[in-house]
Amino acid sequence: MKIVTLLLLLILSNNISASDSHWEALILEKMLASMTDKKEITIYFQDTYLEKIYQDMDRVHRTDDCEKADFVLAHEGVKKSCKKPEIIFNYDEFKDNPDAVGVFFWQKGRPTIRFSSKRLQQFGLQVKGELSKFVSSKN
Repeated sequence: MKIVTLLLLLILSNNISASDSHWEALILEKMLASMTDKKEITIYFQDTYLEKIYQDMDRVHRTDDCEKADFVLAHEGVKKSCKKPEIIFNYDEFKDNPDAVGVFFWQKGRPTIRFSSKRLQQFGLQVKGELSKFVSSKN
């Protein structure tokens, strides 16, 4: 019985990791929605890695003009030319980027989310709902 349970858990964990982009899309959409009351959220990103994630989002629309975006998604050192709130995918970059209001990354196979209360305040944003517990005053 223990072997069957272990095999079932392995199969399920492999299915989950195979669809990481789907889970990342759900988490990112939830993060963005928690910071705004808009029905449709406009994002800007340049990284092809984020393209697959973006395709799984429902309320989020992409723009090629950073100035028209509500938020910027920045993956691994991508530079932008406008001053918009960013969601970063690397914790070290999050600590060093003054425009990064949130970070989302995988740690030990689990999704990790953080928001900076100071940076949220600078952009006039506030995290509402169940994600408010991930707001930190440390960064």
